[in-house]
Amino acid sequence: MTVKHITKRQLQTEANRQYIMNVAQNLFSHNGYEKTSMKEISTAAKLPIGSLYYHFKNKEDLLLQICISIARTPMPNLSQDVVQKARKPYQHLFKEIDMYGDLWANAGEAFAYNVYRTFEYIYDTEHSYLSIDFYNNMLNFIKVAQSIGTFDDTISAEEATEYLFMIIRTLIYEWSQTRHHHEDIWLCGKYLPRILKTFVKE
Repeated sequence: MTVKHITKRQLQTEANRQYIMNVAQNLFSHNGYEKTSMKEISTAAKLPIGSLYYHFKNKEDLLLQICISIARTPMPNLSQDVVQKARKPYQHLFKEIDMYGDLWANAGEAFAYNVYRTFEYIYDTEHSYLSIDFYNNMLNFIKVAQSIGTFDDTISAEEATEYLFMIIRTLIYEWSQTRHHHEDIWLCGKYLPRILKTFVKE
């Protein structure tokens, strides 16, 4: 098996790309996407505007790449102390999904509007609407919970994970369209707690 060598230049290129995304995300969040120009981003980043277009086709592409980065953010909660947490699956599944919702809510309105487009892009390129790691962590957690009898085993772990992912996408998209504070949907909602309780056997 050949190990691909990453050069210093490649590392620097990726670091520059991430830096531009961080600066742009901050400006989009504070000033709004429509009111922020590529020129303003280059000024804030202290980089020539050509550097931005080297990494991104245009402002829309830059926003999309930020959204994809948010969607792929690692969610490690379910991958740590799995057996112990699987004894109380409702608590930890709710926490994991709520943390993911917080990522979008804290990112700001400009990013919320692109939720659906982001999911579609990731699906087209990876055949998964959300982070593969996020999916695998949840899938493994549910399998462990089923093995110790705290999660419904009349449905496969794969089906349960797909179903929960569908709910996550729906809730995030609903929040993005209504522009309600995320707590209206995630914490006080009528949806997620009831759905999770249909699966758990605590």
